[in-house]
Amino acid sequence: MKRPRTKPSFLFRLIVPVTVVFILTILSLIASLFGDPAAPVAQWLESNGNALLFWEFIAILVIALVAMTVDRVRTLRGLDEEPLLDASDTDAAMTEAKTI
Repeated sequence: MKRPRTKPSFLFRLIVPVTVVFILTILSLIASLFGDPAAPVAQWLESNGNALLFWEFIAILVIALVAMTVDRVRTLRGLDEEPLLDASDTDAAMTEAKTI
C-alpha cells in the first residue's frame, strides 16, 4: 500500500474530537437514564439532549463532507502538477512491460 503524499488536512483531524464529543453525549444520555432523574445534568440532558445530538451529528456531517471535498480538490491539483511522460519514459515503460 502506498503511503499518502501529504498530511491529513486540519478538517480530517477535527472530525475526531467532534465525534468524541458526540459519543460522550450519547454515553451521558444513557448514564442519565440510570442516575438520579432530579439531578440538574439529567434534567438538562432530558430537555436538550435530542437537539444537542442533532447539531453534533450535523457538525460531523458538514466537517466530513467539507474535508472530503478539500481533499479531492487537493488531489486533483496534485495530479495536474505531476510531470507528463515524455517519449523516452514511454518507451522504457513499454520495454519493461514486454519483458514481464
